[in-house]
Amino acid sequence: MELTGNIALARQDAREAVLSQWYDAYGTDVLRLCCFYLGSWADGEDAAQETFLKAWRHMDRFESRNQCSVKTWLLKIACNTCRDQLRRAWRKHEVSQDDWADFEQAPPEDRDLILDVMGLPEKYRAVILLFYLQSMTARETAAILKISPATVSRRLDKAKKMLKYA
Repeated sequence: MELTGNIALARQDAREAVLSQWYDAYGTDVLRLCCFYLGSWADGEDAAQETFLKAWRHMDRFESRNQCSVKTWLLKIACNTCRDQLRRAWRKHEVSQDDWADFEQAPPEDRDLILDVMGLPEKYRAVILLFYLQSMTARETAAILKISPATVSRRLDKAKKMLKYA
C-alpha cells in the first residue's frame, strides 16, 4: 500500500516539475496572448492561470499530439479559454484606454495599435495575435484556431486592411 502511495507522489512531483518548466518557458507568451485577446490585463492573468491549470489537468493527453509543440498546445488552450471568457455575458464590453493602464509606458503609436487590434472582430484579432505577437507560422496558427492555413492568410490580409483604415 505504501509503495503505491510513493509511486503516486512521485508521478505528482514529476507532473509539477514539467508544468513548472512549461510555465518558465511559455508563461510570458501565454499571458501576453491572453491579455491582448481579452483586452484586459486582469482578465488576461486569470485566463493564463486557467490555461496552465487546464494543461496540468490534461497533461497526460499531450504527449506530442500530432507532432505539435508544447507552445502550440498551450496557446491553443489559451485561445479556447479566452473564447470561453468572451462568450460569457458579463465579459462583453468595449475595450477602452483604461483597460490598458498597465501599458502606459508604451509609446502612443503602440498603444493606438493595441487598441486598434483589440477593436478587430475576434476571428481577425486571433490570427493577428498568434501570427505576429506569438510568431507562430500560418500552419501553427491554423492548427490552434482549427482553420486551414489558407484561411489564416485570408484573415491576415483582411485584418491588415482593417487596421490600415482604422
